[in-house]
Amino acid sequence: MTDRDRAPGEILVVSRQEVEELLTPAECLNRVLDTFRWVGAGEVEQTNPVNLYVHDRLGPEPEFGHGVVQAFPAMIRPLERAAVKWLGSYRQNPRRGLPAISALDLVTDIETGMPLALVDGTSVTNMRTGGHAAVGAKYLARPDSGSVAVIGCGNEGRTHVRALNELFSLSTVVAFDTQQGAAERFAAEIGDLLGVPVAIADSVESAVADVDIVCVVTTAPQPVLMEEWVQPGTHVCAATGFRDVDKACATRFEKWAVGWYGRDLEWIEGPEVGRLGGLQPGDLSAADIYADIATELMPGTKPGREAADERTIMTHMGMPALDAAVAALVYDLALAANAGTWITVF
Repeated sequence: MTDRDRAPGEILVVSRQEVEELLTPAECLNRVLDTFRWVGAGEVEQTNPVNLYVHDRLGPEPEFGHGVVQAFPAMIRPLERAAVKWLGSYRQNPRRGLPAISALDLVTDIETGMPLALVDGTSVTNMRTGGHAAVGAKYLARPDSGSVAVIGCGNEGRTHVRALNELFSLSTVVAFDTQQGAAERFAAEIGDLLGVPVAIADSVESAVADVDIVCVVTTAPQPVLMEEWVQPGTHVCAATGFRDVDKACATRFEKWAVGWYGRDLEWIEGPEVGRLGGLQPGDLSAADIYADIATELMPGTKPGREAADERTIMTHMGMPALDAAVAALVYDLALAANAGTWITVF
């Protein structure tokens, strides 16, 4: 079936396995780059995520983590698509045999308002998170970067290093995880996939001692990467803000960049402070930020890395536009490959 052959209530369901088979790191990275450009050019309509806090995140953590259910809506005018991600997050869910994050993306045609596809949003989130980390590294890491440390050897650790491999000639990967088995599985998989040696470190400090780029992608509720461990010339990709990264990196490094002010100020000095991103009121402010990707680094109004010995960090909590744009890409890829399952909902 083509996009035009469908009946109004028919939508395409694209599973996690199909997303992972269809969406390559290169295609995802290109779409993420385009999305930052569109956001910077004002061609995207989006709200910040709607956060439904299941538990009081300012209180003690429940047994399976502070639950939050979120909606991420965005309309991408150049794609003529809109989408909303519906996400649930419980940090300790793996203890009861469930993923810490689960999500679905609903893709819609903006010309007619008709639903087009229901896409596994967890795999899209994993891929676009690695993608926006790579975009930050494109502007802030040394161009000759060849070694990466991955702290946290889960799905996003994998997508981070695969996305970075699209931009840099990686020759070495160092892995650390509190679960030795997870680190060993990561090392075997990434080593085979990228054809590079993957070493397993015995601590975070030793993992980051001699690398060009550090990716921190853990579920830890407290910092596991400390500022004093990061060597001159290193770039840090911080997937969860300053929840698992020392907030001193923001003020003691030469440059701290965010993805887009419109999203990231929410968890730095807005209503999400103390609930998402690890910061408490007054910890950091907009004045501490060097630049954002969408409106300053990408258009070139501010330079990225300017010296080989600069320490840099990029944080971005993920904006709805990224999920919408990548989910729309998955829908197009599924149509072209005759993949997915058609269902009738009305």
